[in-house]
Amino acid sequence: MVSDEELMMRVAAGDADALQELYQRHAPRVTAIARNMIRDSDAVKDVVQDVFLRVWRTRSYNPALGPIAHWLAVVTRHIAVDHLRRAKPHKQVLQLEVDPRAPSDAPSDAALLRADLARALRAIRAEERDVLVLAYVHGMTLREVADRLQIPLGTVKTRLHRGLRGLRQQLAEYPEVEP
Repeated sequence: MVSDEELMMRVAAGDADALQELYQRHAPRVTAIARNMIRDSDAVKDVVQDVFLRVWRTRSYNPALGPIAHWLAVVTRHIAVDHLRRAKPHKQVLQLEVDPRAPSDAPSDAALLRADLARALRAIRAEERDVLVLAYVHGMTLREVADRLQIPLGTVKTRLHRGLRGLRQQLAEYPEVEP
């Protein structure tokens, strides 16, 4: 079996078959890294394609810096971050609108729970609420939340923890809701 380093030397010489072999070996890991950073499957495919396109075009791997798998992981992360930066920004509105009435004007259990949750969210600090809404309503990763709010990842984690604790305290006041 040909080593990754030998394949990279062949890619540097313009061998498309060597690039195909590298793709076969490393595309699953590159895809997994991209999928951890980006939710959209089409965008993940674009990132994977861009990674191997960069391998083909730049041929900048330096074997003295470590294994090819590590280098590809770094390249993947950089390209995924670039993709996230170029992606259409999410709406800036973080308000959670809840209609506590069911269509029949008779409140359902779900509607009552949504109303309780909306009241609890309004009772916690805005910074914590923003993190909770972005993470749990919009489905963003903590890294995406940090990038979106332009705050450190550690701050996002702290606000998430405090926000969840605040929600638990607020919801403890409602006997029908078990936090």
